[in-house]
Amino acid sequence: MAKQVTREQAERKRTQAVDFMNRIGDSDRAEDFERMTTDDYADQRGLRLTNPERKQDRMANTATTTTKADLQDQIDEAISTLDDAYTPEASREELAAAIGEALDTLRGEEDEDEDEDVDDDGDDDLGD
Repeated sequence: MAKQVTREQAERKRTQAVDFMNRIGDSDRAEDFERMTTDDYADQRGLRLTNPERKQDRMANTATTTTKADLQDQIDEAISTLDDAYTPEASREELAAAIGEALDTLRGEEDEDEDEDVDDDGDDDLGD
């Protein structure tokens, strides 16, 4: 079952992939992601694009209608994403993308600050 995301969410994920590939020094792969359309990226990652929700409605409904079942669904989706990626043949890129997707799911995909793995001196904190 494909994960459903808005066009904006898929574009943000594509941009994050470009940034990540540049940070780890894989400029060829970064260029590949940069050349992709949002639709191409979604197809490659197995994402299903949906119509975006209006932000105003989403913000109003989040505070009043988030249920325990909704939260459990978010947790289950994040676990499923991580389980799918947790294989011996998974590359560092695939694992990083899966972690990013799981975090987006747990954050409700509204968090715009995705550079938390970069410390004050600009180095990534990935253990390199």
